Amino acid sequence: MQKCYKCGSKQIVKNGKVFGWQRYKCKDCGYQFTKNAPAGKPMHIKLLTHTLYSAGFTMRQISGIIGITAQSISRWIKRWHSTFVEETGYSQKFMRVKSQELLEIMNISQDAQYIVMRDELSSGAEIYITIKLPSQK
Repeated sequence: MQKCYKCGSKQIVKNGKVFGWQRYKCKDCGYQFTKNAPAGKPMHIKLLTHTLYSAGFTMRQISGIIGITAQSISRWIKRWHSTFVEETGYSQKFMRVKSQELLEIMNISQDAQYIVMRDELSSGAEIYITIKLPSQK
């Protein structure tokens, strides 16, 4: 069920149409909105693109890995570098390692807990995002 974007209430009613899109109104706070699907690619794909670019991959190489046109990648990188990188000076480097060396490089211990997210790109490349959870004291 849809919730109000402003107050989180589930008391939503239809409230006409705007440019062909169904409009909704929250009974609790009176906020009016349309349900729109998020446009574009997911943020983790865009972040991966910037990380690959910072690691020295060309836009065509990134395009082959991710399965998105080099033109879109160029646009994302220009937007990213015009704001984030110039402000912070931050960049990352990639390392090519064997799976056996990965635990040692990432400094993963036996007793720590992690969340691992996995996604597969259209090219067949796999993305693993590892988040170390804080220790429970």
